[in-house]
Amino acid sequence: MPSQSSKKIKKACDRCGTCCRQGGPALHIQDRHLVAPGFLEFDVLVTIRRGELARYPLSDRPEPVRQELIKIQGRGRDWSCRFLQAESWSCAIYDRRPLACRLLKCWAPDEVLAIAGRDLLGRYDLIADNDPLLPLVRLHERECACPDLVESEIRLRSSARRAEMLSELGRLVNRDLAVRGMAMQRYGLSVARELFYFGRPLFQLLAPLGVTVTESAGGLTLQYRGA
Repeated sequence: MPSQSSKKIKKACDRCGTCCRQGGPALHIQDRHLVAPGFLEFDVLVTIRRGELARYPLSDRPEPVRQELIKIQGRGRDWSCRFLQAESWSCAIYDRRPLACRLLKCWAPDEVLAIAGRDLLGRYDLIADNDPLLPLVRLHERECACPDLVESEIRLRSSARRAEMLSELGRLVNRDLAVRGMAMQRYGLSVARELFYFGRPLFQLLAPLGVTVTESAGGLTLQYRGA
Protein backbone atom coordinates (compact mmCIF):
# COMPACT_ATOMS: atom_id res chain seq x y z
CA MET A 1 0.00 0.00 0.00
CA PRO A 2 1.45 3.40 -0.92
CA SER A 3 2.41 5.64 1.96
CA GLN A 4 0.36 8.71 2.80
CA SER A 5 3.21 10.99 1.72
CA SER A 6 3.47 9.39 -1.73
CA LYS A 7 -0.17 10.19 -2.43
CA LYS A 8 0.59 13.90 -2.11
CA ILE A 9 3.22 14.00 -4.84
CA LYS A 10 1.89 15.73 -7.95
CA LYS A 11 2.70 14.40 -11.38
CA ALA A 12 0.20 16.45 -13.39
CA CYS A 13 -1.64 19.75 -13.09
CA ASP A 14 -4.96 19.35 -11.31
CA ARG A 15 -5.87 23.04 -11.84
CA CYS A 16 -5.92 23.75 -8.12
CA GLY A 17 -5.36 27.48 -8.73
CA THR A 18 -2.50 27.87 -6.25
CA CYS A 19 -0.11 29.42 -8.79
CA CYS A 20 -2.91 31.66 -10.13
CA ARG A 21 -3.51 33.10 -6.65
CA GLN A 22 0.14 34.21 -6.53
CA GLY A 23 -0.37 36.55 -9.49
CA GLY A 24 -0.94 36.68 -13.21
CA PRO A 25 1.86 35.54 -15.53
CA ALA A 26 4.46 37.73 -17.20
CA LEU A 27 3.99 37.77 -20.96
CA HIS A 28 6.72 36.62 -23.34
CA ILE A 29 7.40 37.31 -27.01
CA GLN A 30 5.65 34.02 -27.78
CA ASP A 31 2.46 35.51 -26.27
CA ARG A 32 2.38 38.51 -28.59
CA HIS A 33 -0.54 37.09 -30.60
CA LEU A 34 -2.66 36.88 -27.44
CA VAL A 35 -2.60 40.65 -26.98
CA ALA A 36 -5.48 41.42 -29.30
CA PRO A 37 -8.94 43.02 -29.30
CA GLY A 38 -11.43 40.76 -27.60
CA PHE A 39 -8.82 38.80 -25.65
CA LEU A 40 -5.84 40.25 -23.77
CA GLU A 41 -6.51 43.95 -24.30
CA PHE A 42 -4.49 46.71 -22.66
CA ASP A 43 -7.11 47.16 -19.94
CA VAL A 44 -6.42 43.69 -18.48
CA LEU A 45 -2.62 44.16 -18.44
CA VAL A 46 -0.28 45.92 -16.03
CA THR A 47 3.27 47.08 -16.65
CA ILE A 48 5.86 46.23 -14.01
CA ARG A 49 8.63 48.73 -14.58
CA ARG A 50 12.32 48.10 -14.08
CA GLY A 51 13.17 48.47 -10.41
CA GLU A 52 9.73 47.59 -9.05
CA LEU A 53 9.41 44.83 -6.52
CA ALA A 54 7.78 41.67 -7.88
CA ARG A 55 7.79 37.95 -7.23
CA TYR A 56 9.67 35.73 -9.64
CA PRO A 57 8.24 32.27 -10.40
CA LEU A 58 8.20 30.09 -7.28
CA SER A 59 9.80 32.88 -5.21
CA ASP A 60 8.31 33.59 -1.80
CA ARG A 61 9.37 37.25 -1.58
CA PRO A 62 9.45 40.27 -3.91
CA GLU A 63 12.69 41.29 -5.61
CA PRO A 64 13.53 44.29 -7.84
CA VAL A 65 12.81 43.39 -11.45
CA ARG A 66 15.77 43.82 -13.77
CA GLN A 67 13.77 44.67 -16.87
CA GLU A 68 10.29 45.85 -17.69
CA LEU A 69 7.61 43.22 -18.01
CA ILE A 70 3.90 42.99 -18.74
CA LYS A 71 1.61 40.92 -16.52
CA ILE A 72 -2.06 40.09 -16.46
CA GLN A 73 -3.72 42.30 -13.86
CA GLY A 74 -4.95 41.01 -10.53
CA ARG A 75 -8.34 41.65 -8.95
CA GLY A 76 -8.54 44.85 -6.93
CA ARG A 77 -5.88 44.76 -4.21
CA ASP A 78 -5.54 41.03 -4.69
CA TRP A 79 -2.65 39.83 -6.89
CA SER A 80 -4.66 36.74 -7.92
CA CYS A 81 -4.86 36.53 -11.71
CA ARG A 82 -8.04 38.19 -12.94
CA PHE A 83 -8.84 35.10 -15.03
CA LEU A 84 -8.96 32.82 -11.99
CA GLN A 85 -12.62 31.99 -11.44
CA ALA A 86 -13.23 32.13 -7.72
CA GLU A 87 -16.19 29.76 -7.71
CA SER A 88 -14.34 26.85 -9.30
CA TRP A 89 -10.67 27.90 -8.87
CA SER A 90 -10.28 27.29 -12.61
CA CYS A 91 -8.75 29.42 -15.37
CA ALA A 92 -11.16 31.24 -17.67
CA ILE A 93 -8.62 31.23 -20.53
CA TYR A 94 -7.01 27.84 -19.90
CA ASP A 95 -7.05 26.77 -23.56
CA ARG A 96 -5.30 30.01 -24.59
CA ARG A 97 -3.19 30.61 -21.51
CA PRO A 98 0.19 32.36 -21.84
CA LEU A 99 3.50 30.54 -22.20
CA ALA A 100 4.50 30.79 -18.53
CA CYS A 101 1.21 29.19 -17.48
CA ARG A 102 1.65 26.36 -19.97
CA LEU A 103 5.16 25.60 -18.74
CA LEU A 104 4.56 26.00 -15.02
CA LYS A 105 4.57 22.67 -13.22
CA CYS A 106 4.83 23.24 -9.50
CA TRP A 107 6.21 19.73 -9.00
CA ALA A 108 8.85 20.17 -11.77
CA PRO A 109 9.70 23.87 -12.16
CA ASP A 110 12.74 23.61 -14.46
CA GLU A 111 10.89 24.60 -17.65
CA VAL A 112 9.31 27.76 -16.27
CA LEU A 113 12.50 28.76 -14.46
CA ALA A 114 14.37 28.45 -17.77
CA ILE A 115 12.26 31.23 -19.32
CA ALA A 116 12.09 33.51 -16.27
CA GLY A 117 13.37 36.95 -17.25
CA ARG A 118 13.91 35.98 -20.90
CA ASP A 119 12.16 37.18 -24.06
CA LEU A 120 9.74 39.30 -22.06
CA LEU A 121 7.22 41.58 -23.71
CA GLY A 122 7.45 45.28 -22.84
CA ARG A 123 5.24 48.25 -23.63
CA TYR A 124 7.22 49.27 -26.68
CA ASP A 125 6.60 45.84 -28.20
CA LEU A 126 2.85 46.46 -27.98
CA ILE A 127 2.21 50.20 -28.35
CA ALA A 128 1.75 51.25 -31.97
CA ASP A 129 4.08 53.92 -33.33
CA ASN A 130 1.09 56.17 -34.07
CA ASP A 131 -0.50 55.76 -30.63
CA PRO A 132 -1.04 59.33 -29.33
CA LEU A 133 -0.07 58.21 -25.83
CA LEU A 134 3.40 57.03 -26.86
CA PRO A 135 5.12 60.44 -26.39
CA LEU A 136 3.68 60.69 -22.88
CA VAL A 137 4.85 57.17 -22.06
CA ARG A 138 8.37 58.14 -23.12
CA LEU A 139 8.20 61.40 -21.16
CA HIS A 140 7.00 59.54 -18.09
CA GLU A 141 9.81 57.01 -18.33
CA ARG A 142 12.41 59.79 -18.61
CA GLU A 143 11.10 61.90 -15.75
CA CYS A 144 9.41 59.36 -13.47
CA ALA A 145 11.54 56.23 -13.58
CA CYS A 146 11.06 53.88 -10.67
CA PRO A 147 13.58 54.82 -7.97
CA ASP A 148 15.93 52.30 -6.41
CA LEU A 149 13.50 50.95 -3.82
CA VAL A 150 16.15 49.05 -1.88
CA GLU A 151 18.32 52.17 -1.50
CA SER A 152 15.22 54.26 -0.79
CA GLU A 153 14.26 52.00 2.10
CA ILE A 154 17.76 52.21 3.56
CA ARG A 155 17.65 56.02 3.46
CA LEU A 156 14.12 56.12 4.89
CA ARG A 157 15.21 54.00 7.87
CA SER A 158 18.01 56.49 8.59
CA SER A 159 16.69 59.42 10.65
CA ALA A 160 19.54 61.57 9.31
CA ARG A 161 18.64 60.93 5.65
CA ARG A 162 14.87 60.48 5.86
CA ALA A 163 13.74 64.08 5.26
CA GLU A 164 15.84 64.46 2.12
CA MET A 165 14.64 61.09 0.80
CA LEU A 166 10.98 61.98 1.41
CA SER A 167 11.46 65.28 -0.39
CA GLU A 168 13.04 63.59 -3.42
CA LEU A 169 10.36 60.93 -3.54
CA GLY A 170 7.63 63.53 -3.09
CA ARG A 171 8.73 65.43 -6.18
CA LEU A 172 8.84 62.19 -8.16
CA VAL A 173 5.42 61.05 -6.94
CA ASN A 174 3.75 64.33 -7.87
CA ARG A 175 5.38 64.45 -11.30
CA ASP A 176 4.22 60.88 -11.87
CA LEU A 177 0.63 61.87 -11.09
CA ALA A 178 0.89 65.00 -13.25
CA VAL A 179 1.86 63.00 -16.36
CA ARG A 180 -0.94 60.51 -15.70
CA GLY A 181 -3.34 63.42 -15.31
CA MET A 182 -2.28 64.79 -18.70
CA ALA A 183 -3.02 61.43 -20.32
CA MET A 184 -6.47 61.29 -18.74
CA GLN A 185 -7.32 64.89 -19.59
CA ARG A 186 -6.10 64.82 -23.19
CA TYR A 187 -7.08 61.30 -24.20
CA GLY A 188 -9.67 60.12 -21.68
CA LEU A 189 -7.38 57.32 -20.51
CA SER A 190 -9.20 54.90 -18.21
CA VAL A 191 -7.71 53.77 -14.89
CA ALA A 192 -7.48 50.19 -16.18
CA ARG A 193 -5.50 51.22 -19.26
CA GLU A 194 -3.38 53.58 -17.20
CA LEU A 195 -1.88 50.51 -15.50
CA PHE A 196 -0.64 49.27 -18.87
CA TYR A 197 0.64 52.58 -20.23
CA PHE A 198 2.27 53.90 -17.04
CA GLY A 199 2.35 51.03 -14.56
CA ARG A 200 1.25 51.43 -10.97
CA PRO A 201 1.48 54.93 -9.42
CA LEU A 202 4.75 55.51 -7.61
CA PHE A 203 3.06 56.26 -4.29
CA GLN A 204 1.63 52.73 -4.34
CA LEU A 205 5.10 51.28 -4.91
CA LEU A 206 6.36 53.13 -1.83
CA ALA A 207 3.65 51.85 0.52
CA PRO A 208 5.49 48.57 1.35
CA LEU A 209 8.46 50.70 2.45
CA GLY A 210 6.30 52.39 5.10
CA VAL A 211 5.53 55.57 3.14
CA THR A 212 2.04 57.04 3.47
CA VAL A 213 0.55 60.04 1.68
CA THR A 214 -1.80 62.91 2.47
CA GLU A 215 -3.47 64.96 -0.23
CA SER A 216 -3.75 68.74 -0.38
CA ALA A 217 -4.32 71.40 -3.01
CA GLY A 218 -0.60 71.33 -3.72
CA GLY A 219 -0.46 67.60 -4.37
CA LEU A 220 0.61 64.63 -2.28
CA THR A 221 2.82 64.92 0.80
CA LEU A 222 4.77 61.87 1.93
CA GLN A 223 5.31 60.64 5.48
CA TYR A 224 7.31 57.70 6.78
CA ARG A 225 5.47 55.44 9.20
CA GLY A 226 7.95 52.59 9.19
CA ALA A 227 7.91 49.32 7.24
